[in-house]
Amino acid sequence: MTASTTESTANTTPADEPDLGPSGGRRRFGGPRALQVAAAVAVVAALVFGVLWLTTLLSGERTLAEERDDVLVAARQSAISLNTLDWHDVDGGLDRWEQTSTGAVLDEFRTNRAQYAQFVAQSKRTTTATVSDAAVSELDDRAGVARVLVGVDVTVTPDGQQPIPTRQRLQLEMSRTDDGWKVSKLAPVRAPGQSG
Repeated sequence: MTASTTESTANTTPADEPDLGPSGGRRRFGGPRALQVAAAVAVVAALVFGVLWLTTLLSGERTLAEERDDVLVAARQSAISLNTLDWHDVDGGLDRWEQTSTGAVLDEFRTNRAQYAQFVAQSKRTTTATVSDAAVSELDDRAGVARVLVGVDVTVTPDGQQPIPTRQRLQLEMSRTDDGWKVSKLAPVRAPGQSG
């Protein structure tokens, strides 16, 4: 045998022996195929999460937050209107009472309007209210009913006398009407240990 024959036999591989390649027989993960699979999985995940995000954005959750804000604004204004009266303009104040109420509360205001007007005119008092705090404690969007807790600071000024500041806490039940949210029930909230 010559050297050239030995070299040619050393470079040839028998057909029954597998080519182990540079990794020595270990299988490598990665390469172009694995990269393609990872990219496809990432695209599918991005599409799924994008659709879920868009669905949440356009779903009732956003509408519920807007309803809660609308209820809160209406309840704050109603608490101010229901606690502000000027004996110089009793009818204007009582009109605001009616405009912010519905149901049994509205019925009571209409039934007793003459007595309220007479009492306010005779007492010669002006009350001015501001809302110090308010929170929606319950909202049933489907039923169109909400409960709101409101802290109201009321300044009572008897004619010719010094103003007297008072603080009240109210629970307002708000009902959705064609004209927006209105007071359908109201009740004072008593502090623990406070007698009624």
